[in-house]
Amino acid sequence: MAQADDDIPGLLGDLIRFGTVEAVDLAHAHATVKTGEVVSPPCHWLELAGGFRTWIPPTVGEQVILICPEGDIAGAVILRGIYSDVFPPLATDGRLSFATPDGTTIEYDPATHAMTIVLAAGSLSITAPEGVSVTGDLDVTGKITATTDVVGGGISLKNHKHGGVQAGGAQTGAPA
Repeated sequence: MAQADDDIPGLLGDLIRFGTVEAVDLAHAHATVKTGEVVSPPCHWLELAGGFRTWIPPTVGEQVILICPEGDIAGAVILRGIYSDVFPPLATDGRLSFATPDGTTIEYDPATHAMTIVLAAGSLSITAPEGVSVTGDLDVTGKITATTDVVGGGISLKNHKHGGVQAGGAQTGAPA
């Protein structure tokens, strides 16, 4: 039997529901969503989940959409990314902006071709078994520590020799 046309808004309301994240279960990748007076059962949120995967859990209070197949909230999936007064946009221009709850930010401005990464606290570790290459000038504020050797302009800091060494207060010659 066909549904009456006046039932369509109600059916759509059962399929697509707006709400806010009520709780997040990180261990099981589930969250519950409050939509009106109803709190959903634990639901998965959408992420990249194939060969390329992401892990960016939702935040309590984040505004979301529940997609409920056949109107059944028990099988709902959480669609994220609705800005709100609680979580407004990070930028209002063409920049790519990424922020974490602790204040760490990554920004890229395609107009100026500039990327800025600000780590709010802690340290940054890069592991590259075949090495790291930097093209361009490098300015460092702080100490540089090397566990083996530093080579600049083909000259080893650890193994270079100086010629023209004289006893007393004289200066050595340039590295050999």
